[in-house]
Amino acid sequence: MMHYQYVDHIQQVKLLGKIKYMDAEQLQTKILNNLVNNDELQAQWDSLTPTDPDYMMYSPMPVGYHDTAEQHYLFQNLLVGFNPSQSILDIGCGRGDMANFIIDFFGEPAPWTGIDHNPIMSDIAKQKYGYDTITGAFETTKLNKHDWVVASGVFTQRRCNTEDEDLRKVFSDIDILYNVANNVVAFNLLSPIKTKQHEGFLYIHPGLIMDMLIEKYQFVSIRHNYSKDVYTVLIYKF
Repeated sequence: MMHYQYVDHIQQVKLLGKIKYMDAEQLQTKILNNLVNNDELQAQWDSLTPTDPDYMMYSPMPVGYHDTAEQHYLFQNLLVGFNPSQSILDIGCGRGDMANFIIDFFGEPAPWTGIDHNPIMSDIAKQKYGYDTITGAFETTKLNKHDWVVASGVFTQRRCNTEDEDLRKVFSDIDILYNVANNVVAFNLLSPIKTKQHEGFLYIHPGLIMDMLIEKYQFVSIRHNYSKDVYTVLIYKF
């Protein structure tokens, strides 16, 4: 499981002043609850195996997370500054778990649209939450603009033959996200710094990302302070 630090997230949210739906104490409690993950139901989900009938519906593993606490904490770090009055486009939405997380965390739904290339995940999102998602590749699908565009885990796997091609693909995809965002683009990447690297995954140095994105988009923030191997990138358009 990844190593997390929650204090900086709380301070960042206070400074941004975006979450008007709860005070600092409520926010800290929610963050700590996600880290500790004492929820018995979530513990059951985390223990599911591929042979269990509910595995695809509830286990965090099919959507790329070690456990539910990790999934929720990565969502939190993507949504720093977000509030549910803003529309959000969820790239690689899987089962639609982020939309449900927003309801649980903020206490109300946001205007949410999800897109995933896997029709199985689209079917599960409908069964699990009643969400109608878009099935298709975000690179080639015509998407409406949203205030926030987020991508959790979309850029963490190798997709090309060489690292150079992978990097070009990532920067091309970021540009697609930027063009359909009104306010913010948020995504996470794997860091190669003091990290055990696994084959099939893409590790991009945050310094390289920062230099390249600031050169192109100017208003960029990188949060490399809550996990040993994952960091968040936010690009602002305001």
